[in-house]
Amino acid sequence: MKTHDLAKALSQLTKVLRSLPNQEISELGSTLAAPEKDTSNDIGVSLSILAALSKFSKSDWEKIARDFDIPVDIRPRDAARDIMGKILNYLAENDAERERVAMKARSSEDQPSELSNALKFLLSND
Repeated sequence: MKTHDLAKALSQLTKVLRSLPNQEISELGSTLAAPEKDTSNDIGVSLSILAALSKFSKSDWEKIARDFDIPVDIRPRDAARDIMGKILNYLAENDAERERVAMKARSSEDQPSELSNALKFLLSND
């Protein structure tokens, strides 16, 4: 393993740990082994993910749409959140496309962006 690979893995671990409740490390194993089925926790995690995704720029989202061949109409006046919403709605409504994008994200050989990695992570945990 190379240092950049380790850095990426640690970044992903950071995101996962931040999505979990703030607790003692000794309790982490039980949380991961038997996750709660409380939908209010799912909503909190989902809101955290949406808040994190909304911080990416318009050009980041345009690049995702191009890189993954996501056919959404991007207008010059669209904000980053507009494009994010279009992409997420498109993927939510099209199971086959969501699977295609997930497979393309897994097999991508170029240097993925942080947003691309986040999308890959979210689609793999479907």
